[in-house]
Amino acid sequence: MKLHYSPRTRAARVRWLLLELGVPHELNTIDVFTGEGRKAEHLALHPHGFVPALEEEGIVLIESAAICMHLADRYGDGKLAPALGTLERGKYYEWMVYVPAMADPCLETIMFHTVFLPEHMRVSSLVERARKRWKKVEARFASAVASQPFILGEQFSAADVLVGSTLAWSRAAGAWGDDPALSAYAERLESRPAFIEAHSS
Repeated sequence: MKLHYSPRTRAARVRWLLLELGVPHELNTIDVFTGEGRKAEHLALHPHGFVPALEEEGIVLIESAAICMHLADRYGDGKLAPALGTLERGKYYEWMVYVPAMADPCLETIMFHTVFLPEHMRVSSLVERARKRWKKVEARFASAVASQPFILGEQFSAADVLVGSTLAWSRAAGAWGDDPALSAYAERLESRPAFIEAHSS
């Protein structure tokens, strides 16, 4: 198994989950920020030149949430995702879709228009709008962990990998709030050895 990866991208959540699962894998670092993702050999793996891309038994998977769901099912031994056909599984799917659909775009907009794009291309109104949307997303996360240790309840799951990685990203984007329950939740996740190792580079 080979993970095509770049630090400080959504590939870090896949690396984190692989480490949680103890799945042996090769790490191939692609510097997407300097254009390596646009080389032909990488475009053959990921048609948009992004990361992550996971190679396993001749199959290539892209999209971090999809990869994480696959890994949890295949290697999690039923411990990192609720059982199929249960309402808990439905709630798990909800979070696994919510993060890339609602949370990530807010932070991506903020980062592009404050860090990545040249100053003359940055649009402050887009940043302001994204920050407002993020506050609603963050409030939903905070509500979910106000009375339980993890996003689905008592047990850590792959959903926490997605939510936790997005919360870490929100700090880099300068969007992090001050909700105490959410801060405690983030600290629980960020103290896990697999999180620390996955974000060490």
